[in-house]
Amino acid sequence: METGDRTPDPQHEPRLRIGGMALENGVLFHTYRNWAMAVRDGSGAIRVSSGSKNTRSPVARLRRYPVLRGIASLADTAMILPRAVAGGGRLPLPTDSPQVMFTVAASMAGSALLKNPKKRMPPLIEETLLSVLALMPSLVALRKTPATGYHAAEHKSINAYEQAEVLDGESVASSRPEHPRCGSNLVGPALAMMTLGNALTRRILGRRSNLARFGVSLLSLSGALELVQWAARHPRSGLAGAVIRPGAGMQQLLTTAEPSREQMAVGLAALEELLRLEKASA
Repeated sequence: METGDRTPDPQHEPRLRIGGMALENGVLFHTYRNWAMAVRDGSGAIRVSSGSKNTRSPVARLRRYPVLRGIASLADTAMILPRAVAGGGRLPLPTDSPQVMFTVAASMAGSALLKNPKKRMPPLIEETLLSVLALMPSLVALRKTPATGYHAAEHKSINAYEQAEVLDGESVASSRPEHPRCGSNLVGPALAMMTLGNALTRRILGRRSNLARFGVSLLSLSGALELVQWAARHPRSGLAGAVIRPGAGMQQLLTTAEPSREQMAVGLAALEELLRLEKASA
């Protein structure tokens, strides 16, 4: 999933900032104004769905504020998903995987043991271990699945557009399957911020607070989004490389796989539909 769909600076970035999400059977793209999706149906044909967003909604207005715009971006993407599902998109939710269910159970059991008040542990170490346990189910769920090919098709399509603003089969196929704004890049910064934030709030409050942890989680996720988007805008910075490198490795090892020609055709169909809507809106 690409995190940035805010209007870019035309002197430094492409005309459009496109976000995206891989589905189990296709690809979803969106900008600030529009969204488009292409999927393979049961007969093997490509089905395209699209629509406009409500740019005057309260969520959209939060994009004006630096800290809140990350949360608004995630909420904006979530608001598209019911329409995508209604159009035939299947969300990549591996809830029927025994491995994922076992890892979730193990993570919950480990977290309960760590939170046992009889076992005293320095807050920073405890929060680090809790963060690692919370990450385990996601790592298992992100192993190679059918959605990973569509994930790479999504990245290749966006990379080809952002590099030349021209789409053709050859340029898209030769593009990189990793993208600097991919949601995988959020994992490292978000976990680091959550760990430090939760340890700090426990030190200030003198106890563990679920409300404080929820607030820290939201702020950490929003802060990670800001950091990843900044890193994508400054690719030559050493700090940007340090922020993006772990996520790029995760994309290579877990979340993307070389797409088939059929998957690439789906990604192109979705992006071409989005660009058509954007041209009409402009």
